[in-house]
Amino acid sequence: MINNIIVAYVNELLNKLKLDDYIGVLVYGSYVGNRSNDLSDLDVMIIKNNYETQDCGSLLINEIRVEYFVQDLKRLYELIKNEIDNNDPSHLTKFATCEILYDSNGKILEFVNYAKDIYNTKIVPLFDDNVKFSIFSINNRMEDLESLINSESFYAAYYITLEKIRVLYAKINGVIDLPLMKIEKIYSDINFAQKYIASPIHDLPSQEFIDLYLQCIKINDRVEMLNNLKRLYNYSFGKLDFDPQNFCLKFVKKHPFKV
Repeated sequence: MINNIIVAYVNELLNKLKLDDYIGVLVYGSYVGNRSNDLSDLDVMIIKNNYETQDCGSLLINEIRVEYFVQDLKRLYELIKNEIDNNDPSHLTKFATCEILYDSNGKILEFVNYAKDIYNTKIVPLFDDNVKFSIFSINNRMEDLESLINSESFYAAYYITLEKIRVLYAKINGVIDLPLMKIEKIYSDINFAQKYIASPIHDLPSQEFIDLYLQCIKINDRVEMLNNLKRLYNYSFGKLDFDPQNFCLKFVKKHPFKV
């Protein structure tokens, strides 16, 4: 539950923004899930009807950093639909775990319940031609890393490739995508993971994937880092019915398109 101190912060935010025509206010993030620490921000979403722009900002209120969005209700429904279409409900976490501070007409509760229903839907694993092309692209990056082993750009290319593997593995296996900045904590602390995901319908990757991934994020000898990444790559894609060295794909462009 949201305590009176947080309510006071939100009221101060509304006063600073001089807002009085909103229909709802949500609070989400670490302050709601009892995951806050000294570096946590207070996340607030202010909802309006027929609002043509999307406003956002960050203000320091009584030494607490408050990050806010001002959003149109119809646009939020569209956002959810896009995430359904993209088979990735990760951003719905904020709505599925939020607290409603203000709801003028019941429409905010209706929206939040809708978001929770969508969030608590199992993700369908995906293995189409776009996924296969992504594996091919990652395979090329793996080969490029060999040539960068003595270059200062090795680390940047390495961690970009690592995250591409993680995201694609999640898509192929129907695992919820998660924010990069919280991955290590989620993978290392099951209690934190359960609070963050807040849904029994969504699973973490297999423990073997997690162990391999956590090994990959360690800064080590570059050759060993690359070997760790190869092990993760082979675990993630090695048993799939696709050979990135020998394939043919055909993509149909939808009109209108530009060359």
